[in-house]
Amino acid sequence: MEPSRFTLRIHPLILEKLKVVAENNGRSLNKEIEQILKWVVDDYERQYGKIKVEPERRSEPQPTSAKAEEQAESQSLFNISTVEKK
Repeated sequence: MEPSRFTLRIHPLILEKLKVVAENNGRSLNKEIEQILKWVVDDYERQYGKIKVEPERRSEPQPTSAKAEEQAESQSLFNISTVEKK
């Protein structure tokens, strides 16, 4: 699946600090921000329940069967590879 692009405006001080955090975690800045966002979504879903994303809002190909759809829905964001090789 091709990742979506998103332009982010961020305070320069936060950006510089995130660069240090990313380096210490062995990630690129992009992957560090993506990991943080995954934590936020995972935390939200644990608190309020799974977020259902309507098929027309998804950017990936859709499952063709009910079973495939159920499996896709049950996947955690953390099953997605988050560690970038240097």
